[in-house]
Amino acid sequence: MQFIKIVLVGIGQIFLQKNGLSGLIICIAMFFSHWALGIGCLLGAIIGTLTAIKLNYPKEEIKQGLYGFNASLAFMCTMFTFGLNGVSFLVFLLGVISAVVATLVMREFTKRNWVAYTFPFVFTCWIFCWGISQIGLFGLWQTTPELVDHTATLESIKQPFYAWAEVNFGRSLITGILLFIAIAISSPTVATWGMSATIISPTLAGFLFDIEPNQLANGIYSFSAILLACAFSGNRFRDLVYVIFGIMLAICIQFGVEKIGLAPYTIGFIVTAWFVLWIKGKVDHSKVSSEKLSNLFNP
Repeated sequence: MQFIKIVLVGIGQIFLQKNGLSGLIICIAMFFSHWALGIGCLLGAIIGTLTAIKLNYPKEEIKQGLYGFNASLAFMCTMFTFGLNGVSFLVFLLGVISAVVATLVMREFTKRNWVAYTFPFVFTCWIFCWGISQIGLFGLWQTTPELVDHTATLESIKQPFYAWAEVNFGRSLITGILLFIAIAISSPTVATWGMSATIISPTLAGFLFDIEPNQLANGIYSFSAILLACAFSGNRFRDLVYVIFGIMLAICIQFGVEKIGLAPYTIGFIVTAWFVLWIKGKVDHSKVSSEKLSNLFNP
């Protein structure tokens, strides 16, 4: 039972939530997009956790689910890239390998006390998903379907939930709704920030770049914004500044990475989060606050 709880907490950590119930709902949600994504979500977290246990990684880190979420994302990405038209033994094996490698990379970060976020997943999938699909290694080619047209008025209203689903490669409205609920159960504040980010991000992306409207409607330029909101939400004005600035930077990074032909995954979120974390450390150390500034103008 303890192992199952750890696995579910690991899935919850995809959205930076240390909550097993959230993890359970996230896993269930993925089945509404595709059964292969649901299986990948669960198996990835199991494989990552088992790898950490077998290699004697710190027990407290394992208990916090730190070795489950990147492995879960890596397995889901493998299914999303190669398995939506049918999962072969080779695709399944590749998913297992991706989950293990993502866990090994994650450990390289944790033992140095570096904040990894989802970089282990991105690094792993650049090799085992994007890289393999580019050259057709082992006869594997990308089977990801084209984006569904969500630009109609009624469909565009659902855009925030498609954005939530996209965090985990989902394309279902129900998936998005359940993912939002999963985070709201863990932290209503974070869920509210995340929902706000799904509206702010496509607006900024459409203003900054000439992005195809259906990409915005499908939440392609919103999933990194959700993760940034999860990482930096708070009750201070500076937290709002961090998130807005972070969203703008993440959009620019994702757009640039797409232009060079590389799959961006969540690299926009990762690089931005590292940068914002550095700025946050500097600002917090200087003890600058909006309250002090406001007091200068108050009687």
